[in-house]
Amino acid sequence: MRNMRKHILLVMALFSGVLLGACSFEQEDLFDEGAAQRIVHFNDNLAERLVAQSSNGNHGWIIQYFVAGTDVADFEGFVLLGSFEKSGKVTLASNHRYLRNGNAGKYTEAVSYYQMLREEGPVLAFNTWNDVLTVFADPMDPSAAPGNVVSDGEGMNGDQNLVFTGYDGDHILFRGERHSAEVRFIPCDRPWQQYLADVADAKKSITSSTLNQYYVTDGKDTMYIDGLNNGVFVYEDRLVDPLQATKLSCVFSTDGMRLNRAVPFGGISFKNFTVSPDKTRLLSDDGKIQIIAMWDKYIAESTKSLYRIDEASFTPEQASLYTQMQAEVKKVNVSYELDSLTVGRISETQDDGSNVFMPGLIACVHGPKKMGRTPQYYPYVNMNIDKPEFGIIRFGQSSVDRSNTYMTMFDGTNLKSLCQQFVASLYGTYQMVPNDYFRPTSVTLKPKAGGNDVVLQLAVIKD
Repeated sequence: MRNMRKHILLVMALFSGVLLGACSFEQEDLFDEGAAQRIVHFNDNLAERLVAQSSNGNHGWIIQYFVAGTDVADFEGFVLLGSFEKSGKVTLASNHRYLRNGNAGKYTEAVSYYQMLREEGPVLAFNTWNDVLTVFADPMDPSAAPGNVVSDGEGMNGDQNLVFTGYDGDHILFRGERHSAEVRFIPCDRPWQQYLADVADAKKSITSSTLNQYYVTDGKDTMYIDGLNNGVFVYEDRLVDPLQATKLSCVFSTDGMRLNRAVPFGGISFKNFTVSPDKTRLLSDDGKIQIIAMWDKYIAESTKSLYRIDEASFTPEQASLYTQMQAEVKKVNVSYELDSLTVGRISETQDDGSNVFMPGLIACVHGPKKMGRTPQYYPYVNMNIDKPEFGIIRFGQSSVDRSNTYMTMFDGTNLKSLCQQFVASLYGTYQMVPNDYFRPTSVTLKPKAGGNDVVLQLAVIKD
């Protein structure tokens, strides 16, 4: 009986194993067929979505396109526009700088074909050459194409096969199939050339080559961005000899910018920024991270510009001193004119032959009218110019007097004494209020301790 029981149990175990194996195979086979069919249906739905936004008066898609993967930032992000037809045709447009055949920087449209592929997941493939897109995936060196092929045959490390990764509201998210860079499709709400013009205006409103450094802050800690205007920039812990520096790229939009990847800051991360409602800064999506142009550093520490004091902001005492200075300048040469008083830093040769930029009040004097109004002489007196904290500037008495070189030709006049009296009237701590927080052309100094309102005219911002 015991042996028969063992035999029955063994048969049942073997039968159960076969049955389970058969069920497992059948389920796996059905799952594969179902998964494949689901991808087909998903591809059809995705294609319909691409076509629908491109039809019936809609303006197609904004394509925020990155190259070079997620860990390298050799190129900026690019704005492409796309319109999809049910027939498989696609029209792409852009004015990016890598367009060939003399079209670099010019609005260009190109027609090619696309296809929805069924691979491990849905794949949008631009499977024929398109002058707007394929240059990014071409193995040619972008700086030499079409003449040379780079040694690694990767060109710009771009992709024209895009793997679907998800939806973000009405945005469609992809990644490059080979190099994994993010590509985002956003419904376009206006004609393409208008959109590109609006992006250019938005970029121009928040960055320039003149003012191109930024604070990144959560209100407690601060990091820095250097070179945003280029679209490829450095994110670092400090501006001089940084210990931590990360190269990033971004693509600009009509209201801000998006980075090529999420970047950590403290316990959170950031990626997308829009201009704040008061246009004073860029804010992350959750509002926790701010990017603020270093206009305060630009004004307080720049060695490239002198900032004219607006005569309309002179106090009666300062206006009287200025009139007396004009008379003292003419004692040297009746054709000389005191053009303006400025604050800033001017190069001064030291006893050891080195040059340093000394802060002070600088009088700008131009020669006879036939020489034009470009200042020829810069007599000045020293004062300290400090930036103790963000948005604050402090003028104070200097412990050095290095101004003799520039004052030599005015030694027989009272100009230096008058300048020193004018400087003393400026001593104080001020809140800086620029007329534009990204591209300031003037700044009003509001006294916090001592002094009076002072308006500084800034140098012209250059793109």
